[in-house]
Amino acid sequence: MLSQVRFRGVPGDGRHDPHHPLLAKRNPRSYCVGMGVFVPVAGKREPRRQGRIMAGGGQPSGLTVRSALPRDIDAVKVIADQNRAELGFHTRQSFLESVAKAELLVAVLDGQLAGFLRFHHTRAGHATLREVATAESLRGRGIGRALILALVKAARQVGVTSIRLNCPVELPANEFYSSLGFRRSHRRSKAGKSRPLYQWELPLLTARPLAFVASLTNAANDLRNLIPLWEKEGPGPRPFEHCIVTPLFVEPRTLSYVRHMRERWGVHIWFDSGGFFVQQGKIRYEDLFARLLAFYREHDWAAAYVLPDYVPTSKNSPAEVAERVRVTAAEGAKFQKRLPEEIRSRTLGVLQGHDPQHLRLCLESYTAAGVRRLGFGSFDTGGGNGEINLLTREATLRLDAVRELLGEANDAAPFGGGMDLHLFGVGSPNLVARFAGYGTNSFDSSGWMRTAGYGNVYLPFQGRR
Repeated sequence: MLSQVRFRGVPGDGRHDPHHPLLAKRNPRSYCVGMGVFVPVAGKREPRRQGRIMAGGGQPSGLTVRSALPRDIDAVKVIADQNRAELGFHTRQSFLESVAKAELLVAVLDGQLAGFLRFHHTRAGHATLREVATAESLRGRGIGRALILALVKAARQVGVTSIRLNCPVELPANEFYSSLGFRRSHRRSKAGKSRPLYQWELPLLTARPLAFVASLTNAANDLRNLIPLWEKEGPGPRPFEHCIVTPLFVEPRTLSYVRHMRERWGVHIWFDSGGFFVQQGKIRYEDLFARLLAFYREHDWAAAYVLPDYVPTSKNSPAEVAERVRVTAAEGAKFQKRLPEEIRSRTLGVLQGHDPQHLRLCLESYTAAGVRRLGFGSFDTGGGNGEINLLTREATLRLDAVRELLGEANDAAPFGGGMDLHLFGVGSPNLVARFAGYGTNSFDSSGWMRTAGYGNVYLPFQGRR
């Protein structure tokens, strides 16, 4: 099994540490060196056999991966020399320097040092893989994969967005990297010191700003006044880059206009399922499922399609909550499989429930159905009709559970790009700053419209309008 890899000064719970070697800043000269030539994985001379082993995800029993210690250097140097044709020449001193920086991992199999991986951090937020090599007598055992997996897990813990490397074009190691999910750069391969190189990258975390999605579902009447203002503004920069609307519960002319927004200005339109209206008793879940499926099949132009959910409330008994969660998970997965293939990659499954077991059931059901975008809506509610979401202590604990579950899901599929997380119905602007710590990519809110009653519209990241 893999031991937990702990780099210098990094607690085991994965909390961010500014002194972590993957995050710490170096001087500009070191930084430029780190962005230069990366060397290939060594010992991959049987690519077809290796590909089958890697695809199976197996690794030898008794294998551990840990940070290297000074006493490991002699064995590391022996392995490096065995793979000199691929790696080039490296001195003992260079490996000692990597140990001092906590930038060298070793794999140990039954007490024998079986391989090593050397990496380098960058100030740009990604890690560079410099070398990975296995002992000559232990090739083809999954040791290289285990070393890269250990780097992936440690990098994700501290927010590293991707792992990058360069590999000479003639080496079979390129097939190995491709089998692990690395993507070859679309740029032309650049020349190395002595041979041309392929550039590879493995995305780990989504590196983009938190996106605000403006809710238009409850603004149908206000759109009559907003439309002339939007038309007058013209095609310049707009605060409404993303809008979410519940298509089954808006007027046809509202839906027609949001499609116009997409076609004229490139606005990303999201379709919400309308689970809130099931919660309010305005439609039965079975009817929502059937009508929404028919609508989604006829409209393939949206950026996101929220799967139907059966929203539990704080007034439901534990048995009622469990049943609503079961329906959300099972029927949501069934809904996903009935959609046209061309929009399945744009669906978003809603995590519902009042405890981690509920949330896990939803996540596992969605991921098994191929859903890669998730939404969290299990806030506590307030207001006369329960229409205001509140981030209470209990809701915060649920968000903590979601963060842990997403981490587990990423570890189970370590060489993928991770899942997107959206937060539904955020009411208070002062909560926005807290979302990044939960791995959130986006959130929606109708609060921008409520502030208009005081003479101004306030938009996240846009200021007063």
